[in-house]
Amino acid sequence: MSSQKSIEPVALDQLLKKPHQFFQNRAAPKFGHEFLQYYSFNKGFLNLNNGSFGALPIVITEACNELTVWQEDNTDYYYRIGFIPPLIGVREQLARFVGASDVDEIVMTANTSTGMGLVLRNFLWKSGDIIIRFNTTYGTVYKTIQYIHDTNPDVEISQYELLFPTTREAILEGWQKHIHNVKRNAPKGSKIVAVVDSIVANPGASMPWKEMVRICKDAGVWAVVDGAHSVGQEPLDLAASGADFFVSSAHKWLNAKRGCAFIWFSKRSREIMLTTIPTSASYVSPGPDRPETNIISQFQYNGTIDYTPYLSVHYALQWREWIGGESAIHKYCNNLAREGGRRLAKIMDTQVMDPDGEFTLAMVNVVLPFPKDFSSSYDAAVASALTNKLLAQNMFAVTFYHRELWWTRVSAQIWNELSDFEILGNAFVSICGQIVIEHQNANIPPDSKAKSFHSYLDHPFRGAVACDPNDGLDCPRPVTATTVVPVGYHTHLASIRP
Repeated sequence: MSSQKSIEPVALDQLLKKPHQFFQNRAAPKFGHEFLQYYSFNKGFLNLNNGSFGALPIVITEACNELTVWQEDNTDYYYRIGFIPPLIGVREQLARFVGASDVDEIVMTANTSTGMGLVLRNFLWKSGDIIIRFNTTYGTVYKTIQYIHDTNPDVEISQYELLFPTTREAILEGWQKHIHNVKRNAPKGSKIVAVVDSIVANPGASMPWKEMVRICKDAGVWAVVDGAHSVGQEPLDLAASGADFFVSSAHKWLNAKRGCAFIWFSKRSREIMLTTIPTSASYVSPGPDRPETNIISQFQYNGTIDYTPYLSVHYALQWREWIGGESAIHKYCNNLAREGGRRLAKIMDTQVMDPDGEFTLAMVNVVLPFPKDFSSSYDAAVASALTNKLLAQNMFAVTFYHRELWWTRVSAQIWNELSDFEILGNAFVSICGQIVIEHQNANIPPDSKAKSFHSYLDHPFRGAVACDPNDGLDCPRPVTATTVVPVGYHTHLASIRP
């Protein structure tokens, strides 16, 4: 790539020729294993977990490498001029893609956890205010709400219990009652903010979020939607949704480079957004002199970062058009998730959480083949063992605990076929049998077991590791493996990751 000598802005398609040529000069293969050649997976790796971290097509990886070279060609040009027009262009593309009414309703951030934290921390909380969360709210968002309460004790938390299997009608009926009760009992003049998942992470379930948002709006409740899994998995028309905020990760299902997410807010809701984190040098105190779009300026630059993941959205959208477009992608992944879930349940002699498919888009949840008495209480060591044993077999699907059962959440993507679900099912039959035997033979200290999933959320190490005989000097170790291998804190959180 030649060095950038002009100070004039450069469009991405003018800057990088290879991606454009790639999409113009060849036809896409049919969905399934033929697509594996377009990804960088290790040979034989069975990836049934697109939902957590996404996967970057090779052509987008190469485009990102070129963008990095462009950044290093002249870093002063890049950070003072170069990245700005392409970033605005990406925001314009995303605005059209998700149904925003204006480019200034979209800002970029690293991931949905960061975006949700930014939104929730920008509300000016006062005594009597209420935040509504779910028992299924994603861990970092769940804990962000807890932090807000801990630092503002007079801000109350109201929790809605969501248990699967269920129906969309039951969810909406219960949500209507919950919102009504919270509103009725709230102090006069208090602010109520509801955090709603568009697609729950665990279980991987598509929610009737638009109807839930409508219930919030009818009651005068702010609606902040955690849409981490939505963009690329379901069509979006955010301007018509009624939500106040919607945050989604473009690196999961949209094929952008990690970490890349966006925050959408309505014009009314933009007034809530006073600062980025960290606060930008372009921050202006609230008042008549603050420009309406000051938060947009703050998000454009608030410290040195690599803008490559954000700019990769441009190529991700080209990639998706090349492989067949949104409708074709959604149809293939949805059909595969449903059929794959049924095949998986048959092999493991268990059941699908959502047999009618009303909560299923591209992720399906299936009970794991553990004996009933084994699953009657949560043990975080089982989560660690499941993670380790799946990775040892060069495959992965998320596992989690819900309603006194162990489940797997399996993602269906364009590189997957039905045979992948069959391989995973046979592996789970073997792995779960091994874990039961190891668990029976393990010497697990009684005080190291978490009593429930939520007690594990409060104390993540309890139940995940054995007692350290060396007073904290040794690495915490899982207790269910016959050969004990050091495993980090990150792995112990595997059961509650996205």
